[in-house]
Amino acid sequence: MVANLGKADVAIVGGGVVGIACALELARRGADVCVLEREALGHGCSFGNAGLLTPSLALPLAAPGQTLKALGWLFDRESPFYIKPRFDPALAGWLVRFLLNSRTAPFERGARALIELARSSVDFWEQLAGAHEDDFNFERKGLLSVYETPRSLAAAVRLADFTARVGIGYETWDADTVREREAAIRGEQIGGLFFPEDAHCDPFPAVLALAREAKRHGVRFEEQAEVLDVTRNGTGSSVRTSRGEIRARDVVLAAGAWSGSFGRRIGLRLPMLAAKGYSVLAPRREPHPTRSICLAERKIALTPHRDALRVAGTLELVGEDLSIDRRRVGAMLRGTQHMVDLGEATAEAEVWSGLRPCTPDGMPAIGRARDRQNLWLATGHQMTGLKTAPGTGRLLAALIGGETPDVDPAPFRADRF
Repeated sequence: MVANLGKADVAIVGGGVVGIACALELARRGADVCVLEREALGHGCSFGNAGLLTPSLALPLAAPGQTLKALGWLFDRESPFYIKPRFDPALAGWLVRFLLNSRTAPFERGARALIELARSSVDFWEQLAGAHEDDFNFERKGLLSVYETPRSLAAAVRLADFTARVGIGYETWDADTVREREAAIRGEQIGGLFFPEDAHCDPFPAVLALAREAKRHGVRFEEQAEVLDVTRNGTGSSVRTSRGEIRARDVVLAAGAWSGSFGRRIGLRLPMLAAKGYSVLAPRREPHPTRSICLAERKIALTPHRDALRVAGTLELVGEDLSIDRRRVGAMLRGTQHMVDLGEATAEAEVWSGLRPCTPDGMPAIGRARDRQNLWLATGHQMTGLKTAPGTGRLLAALIGGETPDVDPAPFRADRF
């Protein structure tokens, strides 16, 4: 006999940062919300990512000027962007669409929308950190992007000039200023760009703090409840899970990198690929970085915590494979050691891997699914999930409630797929 998990106004498939943020905003508007998570809350991509809360980096994945460079990296196993050679028509189709979206006009349109979503989201994280005793190491000390070649720095300045026009201020630091203000940088560099409004946090504690806030607003969480099927039932849906069945008026798919495969199971065509990234926690060493740092050419993010330095990076289009490629991790750590002293402890460090959900235009899908009356999407955030989750929740809750959103929903339309 199938267990009955009761009823809800909204059932959310996925207990990562985006799903929880959607649940909170819906509950704030009076909805009865249940979040269904197949494992434990926040144990997907939210668990060990870089923890960057950086509107300056809230950009579509498909960027003009970077695509040819990325294609040159594709089959280099130690490069920042890698695809394991395989015959996969879906991958080929995704790459073609990715190329078509790597033009200036769609990139700038998407960047404006993502930056707007990220700016409001970082403000939310700052308020959450200050409102309760939840400690998730939130610090708004800016982001420093460091450059090693004049060509890369010049391209970065052009991009920063664009983001400045939509409100993201920056400062240009020469090499001496970088060494003076960020003593942790020891390698050869020619300067950097500093974004003073950016922030960072410890990602997993941040997700748990968000979940506690959602519980305070009445959200119910069902963990170890894998969703097996969603079927239309009268004016709502029946959601069958490994722990029983729940009936809901609306269903939100916020399953991150697994949204594509689950969507296919319920007849939804969502061109989603999972991109694997790694992170390592290195013991604190002096001088410890005073802010988050991006080693721009190496595509490596460094996030300072009280007792550790988080090193995160790589982008590997893999499907749903969470296995760890030690060669790629080694390349990431060697690239970091070139610029920042990690000591010897990283050789045996515990490595985390996570999957980012990527659409071919590099933009999240937020809104009603195509031809589905009560199925909504909040997925496809690639590397911007943590930094845009609260804004995503507000946008989706407004759309479900028939309100006028405070951001333009058009660039995120879920029915574009």
